[in-house]
Amino acid sequence: MFIEQRIYTAHPGKLPAWLKAYSEIGGPASSRTLTPLMGMFTVEFGQINRVLFIRGFDDIDERERGMVRRDADPEWQRFLSETRPIGALMAQEAKLLKTVPFSPIQKVGQPFVKTIEGDAMFVDHRTYDFEPGRINSWLQAYETLGKPVQDKHLGQLLFFAVTECGPINQAVFAWAYSSLGDRDRRRAAMAADPAWGEFAKATGGLGALKAQNTLVLKPVPWSPIR
Repeated sequence: MFIEQRIYTAHPGKLPAWLKAYSEIGGPASSRTLTPLMGMFTVEFGQINRVLFIRGFDDIDERERGMVRRDADPEWQRFLSETRPIGALMAQEAKLLKTVPFSPIQKVGQPFVKTIEGDAMFVDHRTYDFEPGRINSWLQAYETLGKPVQDKHLGQLLFFAVTECGPINQAVFAWAYSSLGDRDRRRAAMAADPAWGEFAKATGGLGALKAQNTLVLKPVPWSPIR
């Protein structure tokens, strides 16, 4: 499955108006002409005044056909005309990702089932940059040694994918928690587990990781993942 991830950066104070128009006009037009939205989130910690959203495609050629349909949709054109005067967006980034076999989400339209407790959700969104040629060894160690420990201690894994287009040699994945305190407690328990130390030992010698970046996200009210 392919995932298109977009991050839009807005001028301070202008994101709420853009989001309102997207929720009422642009989002419905996109989901009607493309594929259903998977998740949409605002950045709580990291570079703020940003919105991150993901949309899946089982057939990547369907994206191109959908873009043609969307551009011809009167409601999409209305969304563009109504948001242009707001002047909200200062930057846009798009990545094409491909899910790994152990990603919970694998198909378009797969219903999201929330397993964490409570009504709130905080998403720990991570991007790991790897040295060329070393990501597969790290992923193999993660699947066999690291992920079982995280499944035991952490919240809910939402998706796990690697970049297909955009900055390559990246893994992009997200875990959901009921609160920031929940995240902190769970990650402390993971770090104290000797099995996590074994994973760190197994991957430390690979020299695979170049950089790690974390965003804390909150789902918007209309996000399917929330």
